[in-house]
Amino acid sequence: MSPRHLSLLTTFALTTGCYDGAALGEMASTTTTTASTTEPGTTADETGTTGTTGEPAEPGLGELGYSPEDAREYLAIVAPLVVGRLLDAEEDNLIYHFGAEAIVPIVEAWVTQPAFAESVRMLMQVKLAASGNKDGVDFELPGNLAAHLARNDRPYSELLTADYCVDGVGGPMPCDTGAPYQAGVLTTRAYLLATASRFNLRRARRMMFIFACATYPMDELLQPRINKDDLIPMFRAMSPDEQTVPEAANGFGNGSACYTCHGQFSAHAQLFVRFSQDGLWHADATGLQDPMSELGRSTNGLYTSHFVSPLAAPQEVSQMFNEPVSTLVDAARVLATGPRFTSCAARNVLEYSFGMSETEALLIEPALLDDLAVQAKARDLRLRPESTGGPTFGDLFVVALTHPRVLQAVIGAPLGDDAAVLDPSLSLAPAFGAP
Repeated sequence: MSPRHLSLLTTFALTTGCYDGAALGEMASTTTTTASTTEPGTTADETGTTGTTGEPAEPGLGELGYSPEDAREYLAIVAPLVVGRLLDAEEDNLIYHFGAEAIVPIVEAWVTQPAFAESVRMLMQVKLAASGNKDGVDFELPGNLAAHLARNDRPYSELLTADYCVDGVGGPMPCDTGAPYQAGVLTTRAYLLATASRFNLRRARRMMFIFACATYPMDELLQPRINKDDLIPMFRAMSPDEQTVPEAANGFGNGSACYTCHGQFSAHAQLFVRFSQDGLWHADATGLQDPMSELGRSTNGLYTSHFVSPLAAPQEVSQMFNEPVSTLVDAARVLATGPRFTSCAARNVLEYSFGMSETEALLIEPALLDDLAVQAKARDLRLRPESTGGPTFGDLFVVALTHPRVLQAVIGAPLGDDAAVLDPSLSLAPAFGAP
């Protein structure tokens, strides 16, 4: 995407000094937090707690004054990643006759085509850094599940809540960790191997970032901290003076203020305490530090728990968003109904559709993502009134790729005498990235 189509609307960064498991011995440098104001006539968040008329506050695409050439330019940018091809003759004919009004029916048709499921597979492969086969591990399982959900119009939330995996020909199969439960992509060796790290930090961090767009430290009202005294000594420290563990004081993480992040990390990392570095589940995990190994490693290729009690350390019981959970299955259910789940899914869709990096996607305007979440849920209810699982991949792609502000962010404002005179308060400004 051209830099002239990118601008940062409302963001600010808070330096936290929290160790996040990206690489041992390194500090997490930044947590990005976004702020926004509610736009007149729009819904402020995806829970629908702010009043709305149910009608879009912003003009439809046909009212904005875009020419057929504009519509063709936009769809030509999107088509290769969404359906893996250029625009065909029929789509070109629709654009010629109907201009920007053709965008919605074309995108709606795309999400019913076989190529769309393969694009969703690619989205998941890129997001989880998992594809192919190596050393007997099928790294295709997350992508298989994503493609299956897209192909069968199943809820996006089943990426986490599916009690099955999907084989190479699209059929159901048990997941491959050996765990006595299954929680979609989270219980694939592909995910667990790609995110393996000491104390299970990367597994927790990526789970929360990908599916809740959350980084540590989080709002304590959303994710309360574990009692400090329940944690091993190094994660209790709030200052250098309180840090009593030499490895932490001499370079592990930042050696101070550990509790700020790990008071929350501990709850999510504990969910993976019985999964070894090779992604296999072990009923006999202890969660205790191996005295003969490096910090954060337990015995038998497992990772150390944050919890100090030998009775608590091996348990998968924890909490997610202040709800008690017994395993990853419960945690995945809570995560999939969390306050940012659908807006985070919308961010993942925009990131993939326009070839953005995760760093660029962090700067997408939160108000836009909230609006996309509301619209995706509304489309799901309209098309599937009996559904309880939430929006599908198709819903998310349709509302994201046909939103007026996304269109303007990509190809710029409409030009010419027929361009709509827009209310500036609707903020049809570029929504992505930084100049």
